[in-house]
Amino acid sequence: MERGLVDGTTAMVCAAGAPERIRRFGAGLGGRVGLHLQLTGGRPCLPPEAVPSLVTAEGLFPRKKLDVADVDPGHVRREWRAQLARFLETGLSPSHLDSHHHIHKRAEVFPVFLELARELGLPARALSDDMRRAMDAAGVPHADVCVTRFYGETVDAETFLSLVDAAFAALGGAGTVEVMAHPGRADAALAAISSYDQGRDQELRVLTDPDLAARLASRDIVRCGPAQVAETASSLRSGGRTQRRASA
Repeated sequence: MERGLVDGTTAMVCAAGAPERIRRFGAGLGGRVGLHLQLTGGRPCLPPEAVPSLVTAEGLFPRKKLDVADVDPGHVRREWRAQLARFLETGLSPSHLDSHHHIHKRAEVFPVFLELARELGLPARALSDDMRRAMDAAGVPHADVCVTRFYGETVDAETFLSLVDAAFAALGGAGTVEVMAHPGRADAALAAISSYDQGRDQELRVLTDPDLAARLASRDIVRCGPAQVAETASSLRSGGRTQRRASA
């Protein structure tokens, strides 16, 4: 985020040591740290007996999204508000919302996600036309499209640019494009909690390459963060025009 293309990040609060890391790194990131809401991976903020539909027999969130079943939206609401409270205890306020493993796409979960985003007045991640329409109706800012395919074995500059170009082409040449990314350092600790480890080092190299930033600029693409996504959405609701904006 200091040297590359990434303009916003979201943080999980259910992992061990998460609040301390958010305090350590988040204060210097200028209001660009959002909340990565969880129903998978880690231990809930609330006691397991308070949210029984969300946890395994061991009192943990399921590790995989496919194992999340028959959740009670009331449990989701209470747990996510507890996650928000834990985030706020770090002294930061979230800049935007998304969710781990895109769990907010689930039909029984999305209304809770939308409720929270609307109440907080925050930009949020939309992953389908139906989600975008619901967010528009609720007044929740979002990017026009979210690209989730910069991931896996083929993460290089050409792939990044081709995905961004295709997204803008689908939007008629202008709009706001969000690109999901997972830059990081692969080590044993990461491998223990994520099957996606080696690709993160490659993403880090790509997203901190000055040449990639120059190639985006040559396409008249303006980088933006969560605040600019909200401003653009507000301008469009007021009849304004948008330019080509990209957020990673």
